[in-house]
Amino acid sequence: MCASSHKWKALSIGASGAAAGIASFMTVFSQLTGKATKAENAWTYPGDDLIDRNYTNGRSSTYAIDIDAPAYAVYRILKQIGADKGGSYSSEFLERAFARLPFFNSYEIQEEWQQPDSLMPGDVATFDFHGMTMEWTDVVPGKYLIEWVDTKHPPAAPGSYAFRYPGMKHYAAAWCFYLVPLKNGKTRLLNHWRVAYEPDNLWTWFINWMQIDFVGGCMAHLQNLYIKRTVEFRKKQQFTGRLMRGMLGGRFFHSDTPAGRWDNTPFFEETYTQWFRYGRQRPAVTDFREPVTDNPNWPPTDADSPWATTVDSDYYVGWKEPVFSWEEQMRQKKEKTYLPNWGKEQ
Repeated sequence: MCASSHKWKALSIGASGAAAGIASFMTVFSQLTGKATKAENAWTYPGDDLIDRNYTNGRSSTYAIDIDAPAYAVYRILKQIGADKGGSYSSEFLERAFARLPFFNSYEIQEEWQQPDSLMPGDVATFDFHGMTMEWTDVVPGKYLIEWVDTKHPPAAPGSYAFRYPGMKHYAAAWCFYLVPLKNGKTRLLNHWRVAYEPDNLWTWFINWMQIDFVGGCMAHLQNLYIKRTVEFRKKQQFTGRLMRGMLGGRFFHSDTPAGRWDNTPFFEETYTQWFRYGRQRPAVTDFREPVTDNPNWPPTDADSPWATTVDSDYYVGWKEPVFSWEEQMRQKKEKTYLPNWGKEQ
């Protein structure tokens, strides 16, 4: 046997061993650790009805963890779940490697995601930006949240679709987060899936088990751990964040200029995502002038401007920003036109 054959055989054995090791770890992590108690697994939860009303083969997968924080502190993190918000609070690598989902985790509480209308029934629970959708159905502040999808009742949002796996005619899933405040001041977080599918055969059982129990079990377990660390103020900065801050913030080059105005305080050293709307209180530009929110002199219409012969000097006369309208948005999508004098006083 030639040397190259020995090399490829060794590589093959090494790769097989590594794959077996990863699979073994994921099996232990998803099936033997992090799960809810037997009684918790057997419990019927609010939201199970979403599955059981249409299917006879509903089954559950529940993970649980105790968190040393009040229930509302945990709820605030859960309220930010979504690819369009704070991410999945699980492994970004697994989300992208196994499902190609664009989750980027932000572990900071953000003002815009904490308003009374920041999360409402009917909102898309965003997995990606191509239409893969679960829909928030039950939003019970401080107590529990439920997102749900069913091919028999597709999501309401245009552009969305009810996902299912190969070989399935119908699929339904409810992903639920329940909070149980404990007498010792801690909170029990229950991360609960209820799923069903048609037809019910060995293949559909296997592919669902792989997605929800095996890979999904790892994700749910990690999610509980990450949320616990975040709420208990123990979450560490991710490697990519340290790298970017070091490179572009100047620390790797021993720059004489501070990275920002919060250097050497918890509001930078322990704040790994910027607080997006905090600056509204006092924008940095007010160090030397006020922000501009209205300028009647734009666009320039003077004879010496570059647009003197082409500018519509009457466009902004009587104009103000229109109130957003879903009806108008749908009309534009269908007719592919815009309203004449859009924003003009009528």
